[in-house]
Amino acid sequence: MVTTKNAQHRSGAGSSAPDPGSTLGRGRGHLSLSALTRLLVACYLAVAPAAMAAGCSAQAGLTTRSVSYSVTARQNYKKGLKSLKSKSFEEAAKYFKFVKSRYPFSKYATLSELRLADVLRDSEKFIAAIDAYKTFIKEHPTHPMVESGYASFNVGMSYWKLTPGDFFIIPPSEEKDQTSTEAAMLAFKRFLKKFPDSPHTKKAKEYYLKALHRLAAHELYVARFYLGRGKPKGAIFRLEYLIRRYPDAGVEPRVMFLLGKTYLRLNKRAQALKVFQKIVKKYPNNYNAKKAQRYVALIRREFGLK
Repeated sequence: MVTTKNAQHRSGAGSSAPDPGSTLGRGRGHLSLSALTRLLVACYLAVAPAAMAAGCSAQAGLTTRSVSYSVTARQNYKKGLKSLKSKSFEEAAKYFKFVKSRYPFSKYATLSELRLADVLRDSEKFIAAIDAYKTFIKEHPTHPMVESGYASFNVGMSYWKLTPGDFFIIPPSEEKDQTSTEAAMLAFKRFLKKFPDSPHTKKAKEYYLKALHRLAAHELYVARFYLGRGKPKGAIFRLEYLIRRYPDAGVEPRVMFLLGKTYLRLNKRAQALKVFQKIVKKYPNNYNAKKAQRYVALIRREFGLK
């Protein structure tokens, strides 16, 4: 094999940089630099996936430890709780499943069934967790963890974890699909009605209001979307739906004011006047009431309506 420097000297190129397409040697069968580069890239692409898979398998093997079962149901249940707390989810699941199968008539078997739902929740398998909590509620309706609201609360929280979030590089949450938000809102609403004195009631109310606000924001976004594209009728439909569907969202004065203005845009002055009057009467201290009062005076003056 002849070095590039020697090849340059023999060809009279001196110390100039080699041509990327020049050969790496003289004689038949030697590769150019560009051809060699392509060959190396092809080899990397062929080998890398297998190497990565092997690495991932090795890493997964490190996180999966064998478990040491104890003699009693309580001991194994406690070990499962310890593993769950340390986020060793596979290990925790093994302990809880062992308790269920080996001690089916123990109270720890029932508790282990609930903790398996907790494992799914904490490992972010929220859809499976929802099913597990609902099954536990159905099969053990008088269990203390059902009667305290724990299982029902976690149904709502698992739905909430599925809701779209806000990230600076993608559209805000109110512009996305709200199916999970609606499910979370309904779950928390049922919880608050059934468990008014639960230890989880305060937090459930907090997330219920969060879900309501997000759903209301979504409907308001859609209404404004229609208005921006010259479709006021579509906007009216969404605004009226918002007021009717989410009365506890705390946005009614603002939504009603926009509804009144949209009625005026369609020359539906009587409907607009009725909406503005309702704002003034129902929310006299809201800042939208002052603006609504000006529209009431304008409609009466310009169109003679009362």
